[in-house]
Amino acid sequence: MKYEVDLQTHSIVAVGDLNPAIFQPAWFAAEGILNHHEAKAATIDVISAQAALFQVDWLSVQVLPNRFSAATENEAYYVHLHDLIASTFSKLVHTPVKALGINYSCHCRFEDETRWHNISKGLAPASPWSDVLHAPRMRSMTMRSVRPSGPKGYEEIMVEPSLRVPNGMYVHINNHYDLADEELGCRAMIGVLRSEWRGTFQNYKDIVKGLLPDG
Repeated sequence: MKYEVDLQTHSIVAVGDLNPAIFQPAWFAAEGILNHHEAKAATIDVISAQAALFQVDWLSVQVLPNRFSAATENEAYYVHLHDLIASTFSKLVHTPVKALGINYSCHCRFEDETRWHNISKGLAPASPWSDVLHAPRMRSMTMRSVRPSGPKGYEEIMVEPSLRVPNGMYVHINNHYDLADEELGCRAMIGVLRSEWRGTFQNYKDIVKGLLPDG
């Protein structure tokens, strides 16, 4: 099945107790996490006690009191994203973090609409619904797999029609990690990130490919 992968996004999310006002480009530059040119050129949407949102050419950062998220749409910066998160929380090692997400999303563009309908029929056959719905079609599906070994958590995959590319499929993959309550600050998160992130990008690509008939 011919398809093109568009609009890939890698993101790493930390859930915990955060101070958004800290997370501004000047702080990242002062700590040597971003270079001064990147920090100076950053587009800042807001920096306050309630939220910090800014972008540089390869990175977007969003911080709320209970959630930190950094994302890149450039595959070449996947390693840089990991390094930025590890460096950031190594500087703020006493920040309480209780969950980590290593995530990927993409839009698959097909030759025509029929391709998506064939995929959706395979994922969610219409037969169980035909008696209660007229011409049923899948709009969204989420599947979860509990992690059998290693850090506690799960992998969750959501599939639905793309709203951004024609004749497309949107896939979002969330690798969620529950962190040990007894760990101080964010040391557990840094350990899990360093041990688990390597190879995830290729694994995500394999998952997307596996969802496609003859893919």
